[in-house]
Amino acid sequence: MGHYAHDLRKLKLHFLACAAHKLHGPKGVGFLHVNHKIKINPMIYGGSQERNMRGGTENVYGIVGLAKALEMAYAEMEQHREHIQGLKTYMIGQLIGKLPGIYFNGETAADKSLYTVLNVSFPEMEMADMLLFSLDIAGISASGGSACSSGSDIGSHVLTAIGASASRPSIRFSFSKYNTKEEVDYTVAKLRELVLINA
Repeated sequence: MGHYAHDLRKLKLHFLACAAHKLHGPKGVGFLHVNHKIKINPMIYGGSQERNMRGGTENVYGIVGLAKALEMAYAEMEQHREHIQGLKTYMIGQLIGKLPGIYFNGETAADKSLYTVLNVSFPEMEMADMLLFSLDIAGISASGGSACSSGSDIGSHVLTAIGASASRPSIRFSFSKYNTKEEVDYTVAKLRELVLINA
């Protein structure tokens, strides 16, 4: 949501989920669109809110923030996509040129991958568990593993399923309309420094 246009009149789907923080909205709020042909049981009983699907007062501030974030995302979606895809493509080229032994988990081609995310597999190293921590200390926000395993220390079932090596550290970089080429250069330079130190 917020990165691709969705026409619910044309899409043949049962459900569509959105988390506001994925499109610069407030954390802790989202929505679930349910096809009118699908019947589901209430999530929380006790009230008639959300068309009798859950009891409890709605998060009005969060809902307004989500609506505004979605409106802003759709306003210049194509320009944002071109900018973000450009940053991702640039980072791929910089990493390939400056860090031997890396590869990318999953597809990286523009027509086969989400343009906002790049998952990088780094060479085996002694201090692999410190790589993400060191990036954080350097002011670089990134995540370990895959989006589906954030906060987990048991490894990513997604990376395992696509055949990624569990012995190599994997880091997921997410791009935004607010990121710059200079930030990519800084990140690649810091990665090169950290990987060479730990080689």
